[in-house]
Amino acid sequence: MNAKYHILFKVLFLGFFLSFLILCKKGKKNPSACNGSSTRRAIKLASDENASDIDTIPELITVEAIGELDVPEASSDMERQEAEKKVYQITAKVEKISKHRDGDLKVKLVANRKYINCEFPNPWCEYAVESRFYNELVETRLWLESCLDDLEGETITITGIGFIDLDHKFPRNNADNEMELHPVLSIKKN
Repeated sequence: MNAKYHILFKVLFLGFFLSFLILCKKGKKNPSACNGSSTRRAIKLASDENASDIDTIPELITVEAIGELDVPEASSDMERQEAEKKVYQITAKVEKISKHRDGDLKVKLVANRKYINCEFPNPWCEYAVESRFYNELVETRLWLESCLDDLEGETITITGIGFIDLDHKFPRNNADNEMELHPVLSIKKN
């Protein structure tokens, strides 16, 4: 490669790298990573104007039943729906735990080959402090982080707010109707 192209390559690479650092607040190792606003972030964090409408008395439900609820397909600008104004409690086996680029930790529950994703938002995200349930976000996240290596395959009970996720258009072992528990308000081993 001649010197002219070598310098051009270095400049372009440096420009791309600096842009990435400046613009990207996501990353599995970024302690303050946050969901983007196009992900229905305020509803995920229960910091939207309708968060006060959430009925905090848990409804006992199964993994299968929550995936069969009649809910609309979500769009990024959709307000909180009726199914998202409820707190649900599910007891099931942990299939997998993963950390996402947006800072969330996800616990995937499974029963009879049906799944539900239960997400623990990053309480150190700058937007999390606005949540009606901020104390619960911190408490459940710290508990989960302390038990990460001990939960897969275990039966647990998770209580969280219903959330209709955007359809990601690829198979990912989620509820048939894209329902999740997000945010999780409590978790315990059975």
